[in-house]
This record gives sequence, C-alpha cells and structure tokens, in this order.
Amino acid sequence: MRNHLALLACTVIIATACSDSSDSSHSAAAQVPLSARYELSSPDSVPEGVAFDPQQRAFYTTSLQGGGIVRIDAGGRETVFRAADNRAQVGGTKVDAERRRLWACAQGVDGGDSRVWVFDLDSAERVMEFFLGAINTNASCNDLVLNSEGVAYVTDPANPFLYRLDPDTGVGDILATDPLFRDVTGAGLGLNGIALSPDGSALIVAVFFPAGLLRVGLPDGDSIEPIALSGDALPSPDGLAVLDGDLYAVSGDSVSRVRPGPDFRTGEVVNVAQESGLSTATVAESRLYVIKSDVVNYVLKKPLELPFAIFHVDSGLFGD
Repeated sequence: MRNHLALLACTVIIATACSDSSDSSHSAAAQVPLSARYELSSPDSVPEGVAFDPQQRAFYTTSLQGGGIVRIDAGGRETVFRAADNRAQVGGTKVDAERRRLWACAQGVDGGDSRVWVFDLDSAERVMEFFLGAINTNASCNDLVLNSEGVAYVTDPANPFLYRLDPDTGVGDILATDPLFRDVTGAGLGLNGIALSPDGSALIVAVFFPAGLLRVGLPDGDSIEPIALSGDALPSPDGLAVLDGDLYAVSGDSVSRVRPGPDFRTGEVVNVAQESGLSTATVAESRLYVIKSDVVNYVLKKPLELPFAIFHVDSGLFGD
C-alpha cells in the first residue's frame, strides 16, 4: 500500500457575509416547518447527493449530469449554489455546519481526475480542492463523511482504498486498504456510502456488491471487519445515514434500518420498500430524508422517472 502523505493544492478564499441579511433569512427560515416532500424542478440533473444545513435549514443536492449544486430552503425555494458547467459529475456531499463548509465528490473533472471540492456555505465560493490522484493513481470518489473535527473520510468505488482529507493542513492520505474493499464487478461498484458509528469509534462503509457493511476502526483504520447482519436481507446499499443510534442504508427502491449490536460489529436489518430511484439520505431536524435521483436509469441510459425529489421516510415504518 502506498500510504504516503500527498500535499494537495488548495485555494483559500475568505468571504464575509452580511450579518443582517443572514440573520433575517435565518429568522424567516425558522418560521417554516420542513415539508414531507420537496419536488425538484430539474428534468435532467440527476441529483445523486443530498445534505442538510441545520443553521440555515436548507437542503443541498448535487448533480451527476451538469455538475451543478442546488439549494432548497425549508419553504421549497430552489436557488443555484453552483451553476452547472459540465466540468464534473458531482456526487456524495456533506455539510459541516459548524465551519460553514459544503464538501462534495467531483468525479472525472474536465474529463480527467476525481477531486473533492469544499465550498463556503455562505458565499458559495470554492475554498479548497483535494486532488485524489495525488494520493492514489486513478482514485475516484463516491461518498464522504465528516468527523467532529471537520476531517473527511472518502470512499473509492473503483479501488480498494479509504482516503482521509484534513482541511486544516490541506493534506490527504490513505486511511486504509483491504481485500474486502475490492471492486469485484470491474464496474466501479465497490465501496459506496459511508457513515460514522453512533459513538464515533468506527466508520461504517457500504459495499455495493456483494451487498454488505464493513466496520473500519478509528482513528487509524487498522481494524477492518464485515458487520454480521441478521433479519432481512440487505439490498445493495448506496448511501448511509445515522439517526437516533440506528444506521439507515438506502438502496434503489428501499430503505433498510440497521440496528447495531455492541461496537457495531453486528446489526439487525429491517427493510422497507419505497418508490424506485433512490440514492442516499440525510438527517434533517431529527428526521430521515432520502433523495430520488434515478441514478440506475441514468447509468443504463433509460428514460428518467421524474420528478426528482427529497422526501421524509417515517422511522415508525421500521417498527420498534
């Protein structure tokens, strides 16, 4: 394993937002309850990733087609956060509300390498760019998760690596590699979604095929093991989210709750069918929201089933 540190190019832009307008917009947003469903206006963006900013009470969706990022406030108003320019396929995304950052996986930038972009949430300016190819040749990026210190952990669906990116130093490295990470399909369908365990002691990583979940110990990634699952069969998982101590795994037409055992080495699965075309999930004000993005039809070049949407999945559907 080439576990070397790579000094990554990053651009820091300091922007000051108008406090009066920010305060007023936050107050206005606070008066509007989150809707159960937000239908998106785009007919072709394929919004694979979704994240929620609890301070401004807004969702952010990425775009596999066009590379744009859209902001949807609590009232459902859509605004362009990053204009579509066809530079990349933008996938997994996460909000660091404390540091006012939006992280996003940018695949095939300008027809070449994959990168992780970091934006200022308030100004929409890109403030940092991690070149994954500086860490590992032909690296790719599917999804990421952030720890309490703002460090990102990134899955590579085509290569057997997990990456760690530190925004304070601008340095990235390989956190872990293992044969369990290997893409056995040859189609970039290896590691997929990623989440932190409820106690923060491990990463939970989705393996798309064969469907499964892995536990990767933190802080060094030196303990890697399959999570022993019971209950319903887990469909091939895409995005992951943690809510009230449980893990939720999103598949194409279902959501699975995984209730963990001690140290998240085991998990009991309850699977609930949903509308088709789902990719991932986020937690917003103690509720689970998933995004209908129709990625499978997009990849297979089939007609897209519209509209794209973000909607709430009631945790009560999964039982006690």
